[in-house]
Amino acid sequence: MIGWDIGGANIKVSAIKLKGNEIDSIRIIIEHFPIWKKPEKLPKILCEIKNRIYSKKPESMSLTMTGELSDVFRNKKEGVNYILDSASQAFNNYDYSVLNIRSKLISVDEAKANPIEVAGANWVATGWLISKKIRNCVVIDIGSTSTSIIPIMKGKIAALGKTDFEKLIVGELVYTGVLRTNVAAIVNEVPIKGAKVGISSEFFSQSGDIHLILGNISYEDYLTETPDNRGKNLINATKRLARVICADLEDLKKSEIIRIARYIYEKQIDQIMTGLEKVYSRLDPNNKREIPVITTGIGKKFLAKKAAKQLNIKKIVDINKIIDNFTFMATPAVGVAIMQAHKLLGRNVIWKH
Repeated sequence: MIGWDIGGANIKVSAIKLKGNEIDSIRIIIEHFPIWKKPEKLPKILCEIKNRIYSKKPESMSLTMTGELSDVFRNKKEGVNYILDSASQAFNNYDYSVLNIRSKLISVDEAKANPIEVAGANWVATGWLISKKIRNCVVIDIGSTSTSIIPIMKGKIAALGKTDFEKLIVGELVYTGVLRTNVAAIVNEVPIKGAKVGISSEFFSQSGDIHLILGNISYEDYLTETPDNRGKNLINATKRLARVICADLEDLKKSEIIRIARYIYEKQIDQIMTGLEKVYSRLDPNNKREIPVITTGIGKKFLAKKAAKQLNIKKIVDINKIIDNFTFMATPAVGVAIMQAHKLLGRNVIWKH
């Protein structure tokens, strides 16, 4: 079973091997592909990834996406159709299913007829997957670009929002992530030399630089291009951050750079806390702090866990306690593959940790 999560900056794919109705193994590939740069190469990239993860004809394939939001497309409908056409070409017209925002796997023709129903639906795969293990929880999935906050009640996804627009309104989507968020979208001032100093709104530095400077990620985790197309190392990251306040690295002490980075980090946690607080405010007031947070995504430890702790959530569970250790890197791709397996088998798929 192969599951795809086609984003605007990264393509994630999982291959699930079953023994009966039990998962025997999960394999994951993550490929950085900024779709806005060369959208015409998407079919070729998908074909290459498919052959790398499973060279034979798969038993089934299913797909979810967020890449349709890229501004290379005039609107989401155009983006959805382009991604579906690219997948059909790459898979040699092999039949595959598409996940919609109603937690249903539908045909490609149905997806094209209702493109908004499949746009930005990858959060559904994450919520569905975790709902099979934990009946009541709030999932925080922090990726390279954005954060999904997914309430699950009585074993069902209980999100108020379905589309990205709706989810932004109710706090279930926070557009901040580990790697690709412009520093100017997190703060408008930083502490320096005893004062708060306004920053430039240029795209000089991004969240990946902050987390690299603070040791939250390694250069191997920095799976995106940098704002200046220079190195993903400490010296270049600090130079980019200095430029945010129109300075060169020589103008600042190391301690000042670290303080600025920590301040931005704290403000990013605050952004996630704001969304999380909105979601928790709608839960049962008598026991809402008892409802656990499940953390996943590349930011699960240093962003999701921190935000939940600062909100005094009593129980915080790492997804690694629920399913295979590498699932957190591509939870929607794994979720949509297992969902397809459920559909084909007509019964629950079992996985053990």
